[in-house]
Amino acid sequence: MKIDFAKEDLTKLQDFLSVPRRITLLGHVSPDGDAVGSTLGFTSLLGTLGHSATVVYPTAYSDSFVFLPGASEALIAKNKPEEALRAIREAEGLFCLDFNETKRVEQLAAPLEESEALKLLIDHHPYPSDFADLSFSYPDRSSTCLIVYELIRAMGWRDRLSTEAATAIYTGMMTDTGNFAYNSEDPEIYQVISELLELGVRKDAVYDAINRSFTIDKLRLTAHLMADKLTFFPQYKTAIITLSMADKGKYNYQTGDVEGLVNDPLAAKEIEFSILIHEMPKYTKISMRSKGSFAVNDFASKFFNGGGHTNAAGAEVCDTLSNTYKLVETAVRILHP
Repeated sequence: MKIDFAKEDLTKLQDFLSVPRRITLLGHVSPDGDAVGSTLGFTSLLGTLGHSATVVYPTAYSDSFVFLPGASEALIAKNKPEEALRAIREAEGLFCLDFNETKRVEQLAAPLEESEALKLLIDHHPYPSDFADLSFSYPDRSSTCLIVYELIRAMGWRDRLSTEAATAIYTGMMTDTGNFAYNSEDPEIYQVISELLELGVRKDAVYDAINRSFTIDKLRLTAHLMADKLTFFPQYKTAIITLSMADKGKYNYQTGDVEGLVNDPLAAKEIEFSILIHEMPKYTKISMRSKGSFAVNDFASKFFNGGGHTNAAGAEVCDTLSNTYKLVETAVRILHP
């Protein structure tokens, strides 16, 4: 079923965009396919409407997304902090896509909150905060890219979408559902896919760009993690993978090299809950995936102040890899007394 957008909200957006604007689109830290696809797709659309649009991410995206038109033009705040701050401070509109809390943009949170620009939120994660002036939040949708497309269609702008913009949107829809393997039973998804294909999207090429462009180092890292760093708890139907800074150095780790890796253990019929514990320079990141009705977002929230969706969630812990592993293992045991 299509989203029934509030007419008042559509009118507000239409009025704001009725004259040329300077707009900065923000994606979350470590932007995934949905963050990259939604920001690039919407940016392309805004350009055709006569607006000046800039994309800013706190940190770099995976090399898997370099094929998307406009990706190379995005500002990475970690690499160009002054340019990123300027883009936020000079913006008349700040469009926040695929996140619903300002902390998700890390060092950009303060300038985002302090800005007097119109703040627009488009997102599909539950429990949005109220920092935005205009919010299109639909947690029942499988991706932010799907919401972006439905919003563009509802605004009457579909005929302005280029093949490049449609490809970016399709990319986010595909990656946020694990190539349509989960959270993807809504018939509207496939109606939208059909419409995107009509706009020229080459879905096989997108799949190859995302899933068949690994480096040898990434392939070897994946093999190492699966063979040597995966602990299986048969009594809990759970797998835990650890990725250390040492392993990243040994295998020439690049941003995005473990994107989607947490899904792989779910291919085993004995595993229903998969966890990746990823050591970062200043904290430890936890990614979680599940099969069926097991709600990993509740697990993430209860034990680690994290969040996400029923089958995909995450959290961050300010502790060492080894201590975080112990915390995760303890939480799993508590979950299954």
